[in-house]
Amino acid sequence: MITSSDFKQFLQRKNISMEEIHEEDGFVFFRRREAIENGGSVLLIVAFNESSIDFRIYDIANIQNPLKKEAALQLINELNMTYRYSKFTLSEGRVDLSYSLSKHFPTDAQDLFDILVMLLDCATDTYPKFMKLQWS
Repeated sequence: MITSSDFKQFLQRKNISMEEIHEEDGFVFFRRREAIENGGSVLLIVAFNESSIDFRIYDIANIQNPLKKEAALQLINELNMTYRYSKFTLSEGRVDLSYSLSKHFPTDAQDLFDILVMLLDCATDTYPKFMKLQWS
């Protein structure tokens, strides 16, 4: 079973900077802002808790126009059917992406980082679709 300490050591070996945060309830997570090609920046999160490792990408898009909410939800539903493992959500206009992995799944720190990169690629690929919706 991989731990947050294993992931931290991996990041240090690879010289990858992510802020490590320890919550009072025992949760540990790592975060980093990352630029999206042809877009803004997203917040990457890898969170370790008792039963899972959760990946989050926040701020892919911000669809505030209430007239576009239905179209945004339709696009999110299409993307959730297209991308097998990741899940897009819309909350208060903000489009986010998530993925969860059982903590008991046999993996190593490189695999966790590869999942994070895969999700970032997913966010980068879908960003233009959200921007087209927002500016149409």
